[in-house]
Order: sequence, then C-alpha cells, then structure tokens
Amino acid sequence: MNILPEKPVEKWFWLLLFVLAWLAGLNLLVWDQDEAAYGGFAWNTLHTGNWLVPDFLWSEIHRKTPWHFWTISWSFLLFGVNEIAIRLPSVLAAAGTVLLVRYQGAAVFGKANATVAAYILGGNYLITLLQKVSVTDANLLFFTTLAVLSLLHFFKTPKRRYQLLFVIGVAGGMMVKGPPVLIVTIGMLGLILLFSPQRKLIFAFHPWFLFPLASLPLLIWGRMAWLTDGGTFISWMIDWYTVRRVSSDVLGQTGPPGFYLGTMLVFFHPFVALIPAAFWHAWQSWRKNDADKNELFMLFAWCISGWVIYELMRSKLPTYAVGAFPAVALLVGRYLNQLEPKALLKSRSLQVGAVLYFLLSTGISIFLPIMVKAPVGGSPIFEPSAVWLSYIMSFGLLTLSLGILFLLLRSTYGWAFRLMMLQSIFFIAFFWQGLLTQMDPVRSATKELAEYASFNSFGKTVVLTNNFQLPSLPFYLAANRCRFEEKKEMLAWLPALENRRQLLIFNDDNIEQLKIISNEMGIGYRIEKQIRGYISDQGRFTTWYVVRGQKSFE
Repeated sequence: MNILPEKPVEKWFWLLLFVLAWLAGLNLLVWDQDEAAYGGFAWNTLHTGNWLVPDFLWSEIHRKTPWHFWTISWSFLLFGVNEIAIRLPSVLAAAGTVLLVRYQGAAVFGKANATVAAYILGGNYLITLLQKVSVTDANLLFFTTLAVLSLLHFFKTPKRRYQLLFVIGVAGGMMVKGPPVLIVTIGMLGLILLFSPQRKLIFAFHPWFLFPLASLPLLIWGRMAWLTDGGTFISWMIDWYTVRRVSSDVLGQTGPPGFYLGTMLVFFHPFVALIPAAFWHAWQSWRKNDADKNELFMLFAWCISGWVIYELMRSKLPTYAVGAFPAVALLVGRYLNQLEPKALLKSRSLQVGAVLYFLLSTGISIFLPIMVKAPVGGSPIFEPSAVWLSYIMSFGLLTLSLGILFLLLRSTYGWAFRLMMLQSIFFIAFFWQGLLTQMDPVRSATKELAEYASFNSFGKTVVLTNNFQLPSLPFYLAANRCRFEEKKEMLAWLPALENRRQLLIFNDDNIEQLKIISNEMGIGYRIEKQIRGYISDQGRFTTWYVVRGQKSFE
C-alpha cells in the first residue's frame, strides 16, 4: 500500500510547506552559548587568518574540530556576518540528510519506505532545531548518514564508489565532531561481524584500510594545529570531548538510561503513534525470517550503534543520539507502508502508540501556555501576544491529534500520514516564527549594546569589565566592526575611565565595583545607556550599563 502523495501538484504543495517551515525562525537573534561561540570562531578565522585553532572570547569550552566553523566562515564571506549566514550551513546539512535518506536510502530500503522516512525526518522537531540553531550536529548527522548508507549500499551492491562515499562520510564526521561518527560506523561493523550472515562482505569492504584513509584529514589538521600552539588545544580537546564524556557527566549534562528514548518520542511527536508498532513489527518480521531480514538487521544495528550505546554513557545531551534518527524514520516508513486495514483494532503495539501519542499531544498542549506565561525573576520572557498564540497552537495540536487518531481508526492511512505531516509543519512554523520571535525582545540586550557601542565608541576599543560568559556580546560587537577587550580587574578600568571617548560595559554583577573604584580614585563616570535583558542559557535577567568616564571629582 502506498500512502504517499502521488500527484505532482500535491508533491510540490508539501515541499513548499516544508520549505516554509524550515525557513521559519532563521532570522532569530543568535543563542547566547554554542551558536554565538561558533559564529565567533568563524569571524575570528576570517579576522586573523588562523584556520587551525578556533579561538574567541568566552568560548573555550565550545571549541571542536573545525569543519563547522569553516562552513560558517565561508557563509560569512558570501552573505556577511549575520544570523542567517551563521545558520545556512546547518540548513544545507539538514536538508542534505533528508535527501540522502530519500535517494540513497531508496536503493537500500525501497523508494516508498525511503520517501516516507524523508518526510518524517523533514518534520522531526530535533532535525529542524539543528538547522535553526547552528550547532555542529546537523553537519555531523549529514556525514554520519552518508557513511552509514554508503556502508549499507555496499553490502547490497558491492562497488568501490560506496567505499569512497563511506570514506568521505567518516572523514567529514571526524572533522565536524571527532569520535561520534566512529561509534556509529564501527559499532555497526562490529554487529555485522558478530551476528549477520553477510559478515564475509566486511573483508571485501576493507574497513582496516578505509578508516585510516578517512582519518587523514583529521590527522593533517591535528598536526598543523599542534604545531600552531604546541599541542595545547589538541590535548584539551581529547580530554574534554573523549575522556570526560565517557567517564563522567560534563557541565551537569547527564541522565538515566532511557533518557534518549524519552527525548526521541518527543522529537518524533507527530509520528509517535507508529513508533512502538514499527519496532515490534520489525522485530517479529526479523524473527520470522522475512525476505527483508538483512535490511531489518541493518536498521537494528544502526539504532543500537547510534542510540542504545549512548544510553549507557553518563554524559547526555538530546543531540547525541540523533545519528539513529534516520534508522527510526526508515522503520516507521516501512511499517506505515505495510499497515493492514483495521490495524488499530488488532495491534496492541499500535494501540499503545496511539495512547502514548495522545498523552504526549495533550502534555505539549498544556505545557505551551504554561511556558509562555511563566515569569522569570518576576518578569515575563514572552510578549503578551504570545499567550494567545500558545492557545492557538495548543488547540491546533489537539485538533490535529484527534483527526490523526480518527483516520488511523478508519484505516485511512494516507490521509492520516498527511495530517501527521501537517501537524509537524504547523508546530515547527508556529513555534519558531511565532512563539520564539515573541521572546527576542528580551534577548536582544547584547545586540543592542553592540549596536550602541559601534556608533558611540569613536573608534576606541570597548572594555568588557567582567567575564560575562556570553559569546553573543563579543560576537555582535565583532559583527558591528567594534573592537573590544576584556578587563576584569578594577585597576585596569582606570585608563578607560580617564579616556572620555572610551566605553565600558558593566552589568548587575559588577556595577557596584565601579562605584567603589570611582569613590576611591576620585574618577567620575556617567551611565550613557541602560538595558535590561534576559540571559537565556542562565535563566535570569540582568541589567547592562554602558559607561563613559567624566572629569575627576572636585
């Protein structure tokens, strides 16, 4: 049974809706931590010409292997230093992943299954988050998917070009984020070697040659980076991203086994009614030695290597297991294309999925208005109009959920799948272009500070008087071509205060220190601008003060 849109007009209609949903929110202000740091690395690369060791103020813990930063640098060269240019490489990488599943996946798992999986990935909440917030994971997902599908393609049709694509995928993944691509690919090869009747093809695949070949770009870059700073950065990165992530939690990012299962269900929300049944149906088919047993084994191996392994690690972030999302989407696509009439009345696993789906839809619908109305430190973080928008979203989600369950009950699976796609598009578009734009006014302080400083610093360096740990502030200063430096010691502020053409930036954490040194040293100052803003990663408000020195006290 084919549940996909068949007519060209309808195909273009859905493509347009997905494109509009993916474009939603690309112009939001940069997020204070990872995204701002990555934009800062890319700016500094162009500013200094150092393409080897990423460096930017307050961004040390965000340093990684450089591919993602390079792509942002190239985007800056083409489109200027702005929010959309930061995110464009992630948009292209996420879109590339969907296209890989659709076209390369079709040769392995069938066109109908791969097409459904591509639609599901296009509407997945985490995949769309990764293309709207420019972190490394969209690029990593693209290269990991390329490597895995090339591996599976080789096992179906052994040809050298798939070995080459595998090398490109592994090499790219290591240049984006190091070990994760190896965990997925080596894990899959290990499972194939242990349990698959196709294990003999591993010898024809020559992984003992392909992995060293794929490591060459990383080794060449690593050697050059080592020579640049005497190994300081490479040594730190091995400890921070490998040793600590395996042996302990990092920055409190931890969770129990099952953490990724829970987050995965949320991210696949519009399609979650099908997930328990898809896995159960695949397991039953594998046990019965169905004709596609080898394909099912490969999908299970993909899930274990890209998802289950991470459940056992202490350090956890929702994005760690995203490498298995294409496999989950393919399993759901396979199941949906094989649904029998009245399946909801006959299948216990589908009934469990339907109940889980309705509870999740209800929970999201209740949570949205609460999230919008909840104050932080006595102040709202959303504009008043966001409340009504959250009610509209909640009503829309619940209405579509009831419609999907009704169509599943009626065995109208084609229309049920269309409503699932519509629900994902509806949520993505309204959440990113509706709700989050209503939060930008309280997040705009660092950009406002930078724009003010660029017009009022008279070419002088702006002094940042504390380690504010907000890379968005120096990033926006850099984007506005405003020079800056950090001076945390009170005595280091004196030359800037005595130079009445130089600006200093304080916030609530250290404004009292300014008053102390002003009284003790007899130096006057005036607050030229005062901005209250929300620090999203710290969950608190602060007030920023732009200060300029005045004549000494009489």
